[in-house]
Amino acid sequence: MKKIKDLSRLEIAELTRQLPKDKGSYLLVFRMRQPHTIRVGKLTETRFAAGYYVYVGSAFGPGGLQARLRHHLTFSERCHWHLDYLRPVLHFEYLYLSRETESREHDWAAVLQQLEGAEVPVRDLGATDCSCNAHFFYFQHCPDPDQLKAQLQSASAGAVQATSAEVAPECVARPGRQA
Repeated sequence: MKKIKDLSRLEIAELTRQLPKDKGSYLLVFRMRQPHTIRVGKLTETRFAAGYYVYVGSAFGPGGLQARLRHHLTFSERCHWHLDYLRPVLHFEYLYLSRETESREHDWAAVLQQLEGAEVPVRDLGATDCSCNAHFFYFQHCPDPDQLKAQLQSASAGAVQATSAEVAPECVARPGRQA
């Protein structure tokens, strides 16, 4: 599979400098400009349509959000997470993160699944270690960043008393993109 040109090393370095080392949850929005057929790990070979893909996860290990998101923003030669198999053909658009000490990835996956136009391209993708249908979703059109933020904040507020700025998901966009 031919890798697309996405973020330069300098852009990745600049983006990751903005990211906290705190632990937390994240949501990445990518664009696939043309369809690709890809086998993701042990899951089935799938034809992925051109459009937008949203991946949710959490980073509670060493290095927190900064380390995990640096990994997901680069192309990995050795695939560890399901996203690593798809990353070479995805263009990064923007991300949301939450520094809450409680994982939000399952709440956010439930929110995404309910959004208009959301589809699950492969069951269990990104979610083989939980009961969610998936943590990776397809949208024909880019999810509106403001609407998405409101939905994520609403999901977070349901489990936490949402009064601090840390509960509101923070948005980071690729250089030159307004989110």
